[in-house]
Amino acid sequence: MKKLIILLTFSVLSHIINGQNHKDIIIGKRFTIKSEILNADREISIGLPDSYHDNNYTKYPVIYILDGKKYFHSFSGAITQLSSDVSPQIPEMIVVGITSQDRVRDSSPTHSLVGYSGEKEKGYEVSGGADDFLKFIQKELIPFMEKNYRTNSYRTFVGNSFTGLPVVHALFSFPEIFNSYIVIDFSAWWDNEIMKQRIEDFSKEYQDQKRDIFFATVDRVANDVFPEQYNSGWNFIQEFDKKHPENVSFNYKKYPYKVENHHSMPLISLIDGIKYIFRDHMVNFDAMLTDPTLIKTQFSKLSDRLGYPIYLPEERINFYGYLFLYTKPDIEKALFYFKYNTEIYPLSSNAWDSLAEAYTVQGDATKAKAFYRKALELDPENIGIQNRLNALSE
Repeated sequence: MKKLIILLTFSVLSHIINGQNHKDIIIGKRFTIKSEILNADREISIGLPDSYHDNNYTKYPVIYILDGKKYFHSFSGAITQLSSDVSPQIPEMIVVGITSQDRVRDSSPTHSLVGYSGEKEKGYEVSGGADDFLKFIQKELIPFMEKNYRTNSYRTFVGNSFTGLPVVHALFSFPEIFNSYIVIDFSAWWDNEIMKQRIEDFSKEYQDQKRDIFFATVDRVANDVFPEQYNSGWNFIQEFDKKHPENVSFNYKKYPYKVENHHSMPLISLIDGIKYIFRDHMVNFDAMLTDPTLIKTQFSKLSDRLGYPIYLPEERINFYGYLFLYTKPDIEKALFYFKYNTEIYPLSSNAWDSLAEAYTVQGDATKAKAFYRKALELDPENIGIQNRLNALSE
């Protein structure tokens, strides 16, 4: 059913010094899934957030990336960076790269033999398989992820160039699969610009929940290879901007020619797109320092917009709590952050342990002991917590 292959991004090439062997840096795993819908084996790459193995209770949004073999490394690295440090711009995410097996067949929403040049091309005889490809994702890949990983209900879909077609098609024809979309300079020219022709019907018929979509394109400049300046993707964006449904939030970026081009823009487009989808996620440090309740309000509003409960990672909130417990002493602010952490991560022994420590600093031994006991219930083998509780009981 699945074959596990370790995906190594690079090995730390070091000498064996003082008897210490080098260690490999691993950013993901590669699987082969048997698809009954496509009657083929499909290869996927999966990258987990750094915090995934630190607990067994946090669930993560998932980003599904087409052309996965090509973009898995760079895209997952960007997502890791954007979701790290003390002021992350996006949540931690599980990254799934889907390898293109037959890019034309899987990506094209209709059957057409006409290529970008306007001439018929034999290679497009297999076109028109996007419906089956999306059914594979919906009925086989997503259930596989939900069964084997701690995923939540929020999913983002990303495609570039020709694989941008099924991303737009997913919004138009299968909007229940994904919550947000990033479409990078997609092949809007396909089949006489069929996707632009579908905008008006989509706008009239769409009655689903809120969705976010980000489009990227680049200026076209005439040259010897492509003498025309016509940009079907830009035409689609302008039409979509005028007619998209109110409950589909929409943004785009058109990169200047010679700053980016069709082949250089995927990574920067992914970064701009994912930051747009999770806009208002980044913490304002003035708010964090002056009024911690603003962060709670901020993420409550963000949860309402996205349609699922979203919070800062547990260790980020803990960092803020310890900042006010010791570095910039303010016990009330410290207690706020530690209490907030126990509210949103009630299964975390560490969250309750930190709250107990704050009450110890405040001098409230009764509450400190109660919360140390709660921490021990969740992690009975933790000697450090037991020792702290014993010290308060002496």
